[in-house]
Amino acid sequence: MEQARTPARAPVAGTLLIVVAFAAAAVAAWVAWGGAPLPATARNLPATGEAGRLAADPLALADFDAGTEDYSHVRGFPDVRALDFLSPAEVRAYEAAGAGAARMTVASRRPEGRVLAVVVKVADRAAALRAADELDGLQSRFGLQRRDPEQGVHRITEVDPARGGDAGSRPTARAHYTHADLVVRVELNARTSADLARFGALVAKQLTALPADG
Repeated sequence: MEQARTPARAPVAGTLLIVVAFAAAAVAAWVAWGGAPLPATARNLPATGEAGRLAADPLALADFDAGTEDYSHVRGFPDVRALDFLSPAEVRAYEAAGAGAARMTVASRRPEGRVLAVVVKVADRAAALRAADELDGLQSRFGLQRRDPEQGVHRITEVDPARGGDAGSRPTARAHYTHADLVVRVELNARTSADLARFGALVAKQLTALPADG
């Protein structure tokens, strides 16, 4: 009967050559990055193995689906500011808080209207709370009125022509909340006053991506 074969051992010299080759490759990679730790962009490369996924972006945004526009170029607050939808007072509130990294999404063809969400990283949690409070307070100066809390978020305002708002304004609702050192803004430019009732569901979608803690 033929005996089972035992895998042959690799010669010692061959094993050493393999070890040396791996070591050389590691040193070459280290030198290629200047002998320093890998930059943040390099750490975003997909991992090998079963997972092989990108790390989740801490500045998370909900997927609002319909008609999502491409705002992938928004990576920092200067990109947000350049879009010119914030008032000068709102820009100052963000910048005073140390606004840095930012992400933005816009869904322009939802049944209830156009949805915009922005997440901005600021200096720390205390700065985030101050900025959110200031941004919320500015809304009354812009003619928006206090609205009942939605999904536990209290900084919500709206302008509704059907309820005493400016007759020439578009029905709009805005929410501001914080998550650690992030300031989140969710806004609905509604098609009709009746569509403002659906704002709570939109806030809930964003909260699923990034819960509120203040």
